[in-house]
Amino acid sequence: MTKIVAGIDFSHYPFALAYLDRLGFAEADVRLVHVVESLMLDKSFPDLGPTHPITVIMAEHLRQGELELDKAEALLKTSRYQVGRETHQGDPARVLIERASDVHADIIAVGSARKGAWASLFFGSVTKALTSSAEQSILVAKSAPRSKDGLTAVLAVDHSAYGNACIDRFISWNARGVQRVSIVTGTLSTSLGVEQQVDGLDRLDSAIEADIEARNAAICKRLQELGMDCDHRVVHGHANEAIESTMNETAADLLIMGARGHGYWDRLRLGSVSHHQVVASPHNVLVVRV
Repeated sequence: MTKIVAGIDFSHYPFALAYLDRLGFAEADVRLVHVVESLMLDKSFPDLGPTHPITVIMAEHLRQGELELDKAEALLKTSRYQVGRETHQGDPARVLIERASDVHADIIAVGSARKGAWASLFFGSVTKALTSSAEQSILVAKSAPRSKDGLTAVLAVDHSAYGNACIDRFISWNARGVQRVSIVTGTLSTSLGVEQQVDGLDRLDSAIEADIEARNAAICKRLQELGMDCDHRVVHGHANEAIESTMNETAADLLIMGARGHGYWDRLRLGSVSHHQVVASPHNVLVVRV
């Protein structure tokens, strides 16, 4: 059974629930989690007495949160999933990660606003914290599914050992709602940065591309055995460019990719394709982790 913790805010969570429903996991236990943040500057939750203004405001926030949980439950009432609900106080990202760890969840699902690259750089968000800190896979939904029936997805692969393990994990979830998948790998030429002609580099590039094509075809075959339509491609360029062109060409609902978590300094030094796709692209993204 796929275990999922879904963050319920006051605005974007319906996108996440729509994708959970449409992914069509064979079996799933969805825990709806609403988090009330502190009104205090130090982020604490002191006992100020029942009539204190902050206590009254917090009580109203709790009441509104319960109403939002009612709406969230109603959105998933037609699913085959088991659905539970709970309310907590604290930092939303921290609480979601802790609850996901407590219940051994496979996925943390949240809705998010679409942000450009500059906005994502200067403004913090729950999605940024989940991308860098969560050990679980994360689903970040920024818009409703385009497809009326089965979902169309792009699966970005790099053929690393960890990336291959992530593909195994995704397949194990048996997401029956994914109808079509386009597999894409971005490649950079071996001659990049070489100023003079070097004999054999063209042949090396061709051999590398042929190997990647064969590996992508093997993944395609596995997905086809699950009943998904599948095609595959190698796109010359950076991984983000390959993903962008394939998402646009296929009008995909969802980007699926495997990725480890990356702390702030790792992203600063090395960059992160998954971090960019989650916080700075318009795409709905399922980041699979092992």
